[in-house]
Amino acid sequence: MKAAVKRILPAVMVPILALVSAFLVSSLFLALAGYDVLQAGAAILEGTFGSQRAVSQMLMKATPLMLIGVGVAIAFKGSSFNIGAEGQFFAGALGATLLEGVLHESGLPSWIMIPLLLSAATLFGGVCGAIPGYLKAKRGASEVVTSVMISSIMVLLVGYLVNGPIQEPNKVYSESQEIAVSARLPYIWGNTKLHAGILIALAVAVLAYIMLEKTTYGFKIKMAGQSALAAEYAGVNPKFICVSTLAISGAIAGLAGGIEVLGLSWKLYVSISPGYGYNAIAVALLAGLNPLAIILSSLLFGALNTGCNQMARTIGVPSSLSSLLQALVLLFVVTYTALQPQFSKYLKRRGSKC
Repeated sequence: MKAAVKRILPAVMVPILALVSAFLVSSLFLALAGYDVLQAGAAILEGTFGSQRAVSQMLMKATPLMLIGVGVAIAFKGSSFNIGAEGQFFAGALGATLLEGVLHESGLPSWIMIPLLLSAATLFGGVCGAIPGYLKAKRGASEVVTSVMISSIMVLLVGYLVNGPIQEPNKVYSESQEIAVSARLPYIWGNTKLHAGILIALAVAVLAYIMLEKTTYGFKIKMAGQSALAAEYAGVNPKFICVSTLAISGAIAGLAGGIEVLGLSWKLYVSISPGYGYNAIAVALLAGLNPLAIILSSLLFGALNTGCNQMARTIGVPSSLSSLLQALVLLFVVTYTALQPQFSKYLKRRGSKC
């Protein structure tokens, strides 16, 4: 039992220390700015758990972070750094919007329309993820650079399309027309706008965990991530792992974009993402790239977002504090992860003395 605790403790301590440190530093900033820290904390709790609407808002904010975080974790496990998830999210939103425009007057029922649109979103995101994977595997190009470049292209492409070819009929707003009612995800909780996308996100997280931990393919991903040379000697094709993990990562990010259009916005516009693709990297790192832990870390980041918005309305603290908190969490996760080997050695020394 003690051995198991010592093995798990270093991994658990990293996110705990990162969160505590981020909240302490943020509290210091609030105090120096003249705000009541306890009142600010109470406002965050009220904005997250104070009502059914607050909880539903938190869950809706967590949904895209959960999906993209799982996708990022799969790529990272295979030693591919998917920094372009933001563009893959936009690609998925665009794919769902374009296909819906074609089927808008078709009269298809929801049980056909929704899977078709989500499949299109997944395909568009997957292609945007596979391209950097192919360029890395075949040409040795850095997936960090190529995924960011493709991400920028997708964001700019969406900006062009919603101001031109797919702009809403009145040509007043920089957005597409609203999707048909049959294309919208159903609400699942009372009078709130919480949609079925959260259930899809949870299912994807569980399936990703099963794939990584219980299948041969998941074992190959982790082997290639640890050492491509050793994996190749063991009969694993690291180039295939590179392309496939980035494609899966992009597909899940694209699915998140499709769900955002079908479940929440009902239309496509340039600011449809407030940075989900980048925030999800912090979500994945905080969870130690564990898909099940990503469920919890995405809920935390969703709570920070809605709680800080409530704090801004209640006591006037800038809502940008949410971005500060997320940045601090990421900073401390990286710092404590670097220190984790020393912490593990310290625990071993203490154990040997005992």
